[in-house]
Order: sequence, then C-alpha cells, then structure tokens
Amino acid sequence: MSTDKYWKQVNRTLLVKSLAELCYEQALIAKDEGAGRYSVTLKSGVIYSFKGQLTVWDWLLIDAQTIERQFEGQALPADDAAQFFIDASEDLEATSSTLGNLLHELANTLVADVVLLQKREGLDAQALATLPDEQLQCLLDGHPKAMVNKGRIGWGAQEFNAYGTEAAQGVRLLWLAVRRDLAVSGNSEQWDWPQLLAESLDEAQLQQLDRACREKGVSWQEFLPLPVHPWQWQHHIRQHYAQQIFRGDLVLLGEFGDSYLPQVSLRTLSNLERPRALHVKLPLTVLNTSCYRGIPGKFMRCGPALSEWMQSLCDRDEQLQLRGTGILQEVAGLHVPHSHQESVEGTPYRYRELLGATWRQSPAGLCAEGERHLLMAALLQKDAGGKSVAAALIEASGLSVEAWLTHLFDATVVPLYHLLSRYGIGLVAHSQNLTLVLRDNKVVRVLLKDFQGDLRLAQGEFPDRADLPESAAQVLDQLPANYIIHDLFTGHFVTVLRYLSAQLMTEIGLGELEFYGVLAKVLRRYQKSAQQDNADMTERFQQFNLFRPHIERVCINRVRLRQGYDDSAERPVPIVGGDLTNPLWLAEQESQQNQPETASALEA
Repeated sequence: MSTDKYWKQVNRTLLVKSLAELCYEQALIAKDEGAGRYSVTLKSGVIYSFKGQLTVWDWLLIDAQTIERQFEGQALPADDAAQFFIDASEDLEATSSTLGNLLHELANTLVADVVLLQKREGLDAQALATLPDEQLQCLLDGHPKAMVNKGRIGWGAQEFNAYGTEAAQGVRLLWLAVRRDLAVSGNSEQWDWPQLLAESLDEAQLQQLDRACREKGVSWQEFLPLPVHPWQWQHHIRQHYAQQIFRGDLVLLGEFGDSYLPQVSLRTLSNLERPRALHVKLPLTVLNTSCYRGIPGKFMRCGPALSEWMQSLCDRDEQLQLRGTGILQEVAGLHVPHSHQESVEGTPYRYRELLGATWRQSPAGLCAEGERHLLMAALLQKDAGGKSVAAALIEASGLSVEAWLTHLFDATVVPLYHLLSRYGIGLVAHSQNLTLVLRDNKVVRVLLKDFQGDLRLAQGEFPDRADLPESAAQVLDQLPANYIIHDLFTGHFVTVLRYLSAQLMTEIGLGELEFYGVLAKVLRRYQKSAQQDNADMTERFQQFNLFRPHIERVCINRVRLRQGYDDSAERPVPIVGGDLTNPLWLAEQESQQNQPETASALEA
C-alpha cells in the first residue's frame, strides 16, 4: 500500500469515528434518508452523507467506503478528517483556538495511526490474538471513544519515535534520589525500597548505582529512590525542580537498569527483560485523551493499602473468589510536590502531578501455567480485513459465541457489578483497566487495576466496606448511587461493550439483543445466587439497577470542544446528554415477548 493510501485510510477511519461519536453525543444530527443512507447537514453548508446502520445504542455504524462530502453541488469521497472539523466547527461551537488545538491533536493521531497500519500489515486477527500482551499493546488503535486518542501535545516526531507506544522501543529510566522529607510515599509491608530497586536493576547495576550514590553523597537512610522518564526529566523536572536540585535535595544519579516498554496507556511501562517484574507508572506532562498524563499525589500514601484491601475482598468474598477475580496491586507510590505550585490555589492541575511513580504488579507474575493475559482493549482490535481479535479467540476456543461470551461476562461484568452492589465500589472499567486471563482462548478471570481516580465510593451505609483503610476513605470521592452506577454503565457498557457487540454483529451476525441477552442472563443468574447468600442484596440491586428502561448519555468529546485547551485546576468533567434506551432492558423485553410465560428472575 502506498503511503498516500495509508494517509487516506487513516483519515477516513478517524472521520467516520468522529462523525459517529459526535452524533452519538448529540453534537451533530444524522438524518435518516431511507434505504440505509444518512446525512449530516452542517451550518457551513457542507453535507456529509453515508451508508450506515443505527445500533441499539443510538450510535451509527458508518460504512467508511460510502462517505461523501457534498458542497455547492459537488460530491466527492470524504477522506480529510481535518476538513471535517473545519466544516463542523460552528455546529460544534468550537472557538478558533479550540479548533486549532484540536487539529494539532488530530495531526499527531493520524501520523501515529499510519505507523500502526504499517506495523500491522501482514498480521491477521489470528496472529494478533497469539501475540504476547505487551507486544500486542504496541499495535492497538487505542481508545475507541476518544476521537483524537493519540494527541500527545508536547511531543514531536523524535518523542513519538522514541517513547510512543506504537514505536515499541525500550526506554531506560533515569534514577533520582529524593530527600525523604520532600516526598509523599507509601509502600506495602511486603515491598521495601531496596526490593523496588531490585525490580529494575540486576546485581551489577545495583553496584553501579551504589557507587554513584557514594560519589554524590547520597545515603538511603536520608533519601528515597525515584525513577523518572527521561523525557519528563529533560522537559520539566530539571526546570521546575531546579531549587531542590541546586540545594541537593533532589539528586540525579544517572541512567540505570532494565529497558521498559511503553504500554497502550503511554505512561505505564512494563519490564522488557523481566516480564514478571513490577510495572512502573510515571507522569508524562503531555496532553493525551483529554487530560495531562500526570500522577496525582493524593493517592500515594493510600495506594498500597487500598490495593491490599481490594485483594482481601477478592480473597474473602465468595462471589469474587468463585470467579478468581484478582487485583494488580499498587505496591508502592512516591510523589514529590512542587513547593511553590502547591501554594497557589487553583494552579493548573498538571503542575501538581509532575514528579512521582507508582509500582504495580505485572499480570505475567499472576498467571498460572497454561494461562496468559490480555488487555481487554485487544478484543476490539481488527486486522486489515476487518476481523477482530475477539472473533479469532472465539474461533480458537472451540466454543459457541454465546458460551464464550458467557465466560467473558461472568469473569468481568459480574465482579464489577458485585463490587458496586455489595460494597458500593465503582470502578471506571474501560478496556485499558481490565486485564483478562485466558486459558485455551477463553476468559477465565479478570485482574483489576488503576485505582488512582478511577475508583469511587457510593454514598450511604455499606457495612461490608467498614474495614476500608482510613487513608483511602479520606481521599476517595463519594457520590450518590445514580452517579456511581455510571462507572459501570458508561465506563464499561458504553465504552467497551458498545463496540464489542457491534463488531460481533458485523463479523459473525450475532444480533445486538442476542449479545445483551447473554449478558442479562449472566447478571440475573448472579443476582439469584447473591440473594440466596445475602437477603440485603435485593435492595442493593434496586439501588444499582442495571435493568432500568433508560440510562443517561455521558459525553466526553463534547467536553474538550466546550472547555477548550485552557489550563484548569481540575481534570475535565463529562457532559450529560439525552437519555438512552438501555440495551439490557430491551433484551429482556424481547425475551419476555418471545417467552411470555417466563417471569424475570428479579423485578427491575
């Protein structure tokens, strides 16, 4: 394929994605012209027309090969994503400044997408499905919901080629020594700081580090070790923390240790040389998928205790134990506040998240013999022919699609719903926060991660979480039940299952309501079991009702368009649009119509 064809293909793909998401978020309106054709008329006078199919989520599946741009009586194939945003800017209420910055993010995303197309060439879905998780993450398209998901404002071509996920290049970390009284830190009793160093450095490298410490007068009784991404050091830490560096409170020791591979989340790094070693999550002050990718300091002290407590729930709770649910524990965290920025009320949040690290368990270290791990985001990845990794795994498993999905839902959705209903714990479980464990190509359990801002608590009395560590209770957000349920509805159903159900409908003809009918049966079976164990769960299932007829439509892309790119003291907050008809409710309604004598296992 010529480079021009690559460029047109990624433009057309991103244009289709953006048009579909903006219509879903009700920023644009698609008119049904009949015979499966739709049109979007913009205030600029431009019309985009295409063939498409409206899904159960009120979201359009657009045939990319049919999209046309009509203007002043001329219709041409549409393959310029930037032109689309220019055409739609008035409808999107985007200022010139917002549009200019959006086009910057768009250009970065398109260039990265071309690289991914080239790297996946020759790899069909079966080949992708057999790759090790860490390698496959470097080939994934990324967030399906965020329009410009590789914006990375702050990086140029050199950084993309050296540190971008799709570059798949090993990164060696710089190590700092931080005076203990400057740092906010926490670590599990099972992990002390020498052990954390040994996860990244072999014996010879540890000796080199010790020599550097002696030369620079660093004693680990007074200092703590802190890895830093080389780009973050060069572009932010040397300047922002110059006072601490000149005073000798922050000491650069040098580059040491193993090479690390950037994962799909960009700032999480896996050990290239020792896959079972701890992952390291480092701040990168680049704007990517709606916010700057820093690390908030408020979770550092409680992270290890919260992780341990979550794992204790998995170990002692019968429903979680039955499903083998596990936690990728954050075993240590360290944050260095910026003394001056912290004293400025309302300072941009990115200045509060510049320097720190989180150490987290590797899924490779938690897999038994015969098991392998896979980021849930990988299920959605398609090859050049449009076949997905999910379809390849279903074929390889030898199971029917319904049986395979039953395993998937029981291993993933049920634990998330159980944590919500019994403990009032909401996890924003998008596809990059869920690691699937597979055996014989079927999903047998899930590993949960990323509790820094993606774990919230429901308000109210939940006796079963009474032993939540106080350090965590003080910093975790508490929200009403009707808000927290969206961590599952929007965070998982809309952000993951919406795409998976559409993909399987397109590929293998599985009806969307059949897909959600399987999910409904799995959830009803779980509810019946949980009620037998605990009568109080009936009231909880009414409080967190997944089967209500309508759910709120939560919009993320409109946030950036409305807020623009100005600095803010807090991370962006989603916007709520018009209601959606709940596919779970629809699936049960259809089932009851087909079998009127069968009553629901539990009244919604």
